[in-house]
Amino acid sequence: MSQTRSLIVPLLLAAGLAACGQNAATAENTAAPEAAAETVSGGTAGITAAETSTASANQAAVPSAPEAVPAKAQAATVAALPLKRGYYVESDTPCGQASNATTTLLRREGIGGARDFCEFKKIERTGPNTYRVTEACGDLQDSAPPETSISIYTLTGDTAFTAKSEHGWERSARYCAQSTMPPDWRANDISDVTG
Repeated sequence: MSQTRSLIVPLLLAAGLAACGQNAATAENTAAPEAAAETVSGGTAGITAAETSTASANQAAVPSAPEAVPAKAQAATVAALPLKRGYYVESDTPCGQASNATTTLLRREGIGGARDFCEFKKIERTGPNTYRVTEACGDLQDSAPPETSISIYTLTGDTAFTAKSEHGWERSARYCAQSTMPPDWRANDISDVTG
């Protein structure tokens, strides 16, 4: 029984130390004196004392591992997307040929086109140029309440973006100065929503 205990104690210590980040070779060297202490004492009192002193020494020597931070907690909440406010036109449409179907207006509080508007509820920076945006989007012609969803915005500088919705749609657009837009857009005063 004493020999069985002599083998079990070093194995348990090795497994425990390996879980704490100490390698098995070091664990065996640490466990050998404890096995000898057990053999000399001939009882469990010697094992308990040896295990207690080694456990205390190992806790002091091994730094505690930092707690894992959830990915969502690592995202920093920001007040606004770092994009120029104003008109954005689909990437494949020249600014001077913009239409209601290809143009959106980026405002302080959200983005929208001729028929819809998405209010930014929460903006989280998830990478150097990537943002997770919680949006409440609604149809301007409909009285139904807005639907909340999440879109991932990938920015190219402060004048272009690609947005991918959790519902599968994707939109790529770039900033167009108001002076480069068709006459109907050039005449609009948008300073109250973009300033």
